[in-house]
Amino acid sequence: MTAQTLLSSVRATLMRWLQLVPALFRHDPLFRYATIAAVLALIFLAISIVQDVAGNRDGPVAGAGKNAGTPTSTSEKFEQGNASTAVGSPTEPPAPGSPSEPGQDDTPAVAPGRPLQGIKVAPAPHDDFGTVPKEGSSP
Repeated sequence: MTAQTLLSSVRATLMRWLQLVPALFRHDPLFRYATIAAVLALIFLAISIVQDVAGNRDGPVAGAGKNAGTPTSTSEKFEQGNASTAVGSPTEPPAPGSPSEPGQDDTPAVAPGRPLQGIKVAPAPHDDFGTVPKEGSSP
């Protein structure tokens, strides 16, 4: 089989399938909803590619309006993220043992062999979940 006959055979098969699309769209609900979902996915993919190329991947979607409290540029996001750090420079972590570092508890709250310090554990109350109801009883 040569490349030309293979190409013409594939082209003929694709044309037959394309001729079936309108009838399948009208009569087959599964095909209809799958087609709608595929078109929506392609639209969202195209929007994502356009945003990626434009450079505002994390920015608001076009037409959604801008929020006044959210930063729009990358430098504003970086500055807003570092505004909460009060001690030290933004590039250095706080020194160990400093008041800005959260305290670390070396002992876990629950460990094997450790007492529960006065907590009494009792079994759960009995219920009839998962059992067949008896005749004459209300559910």
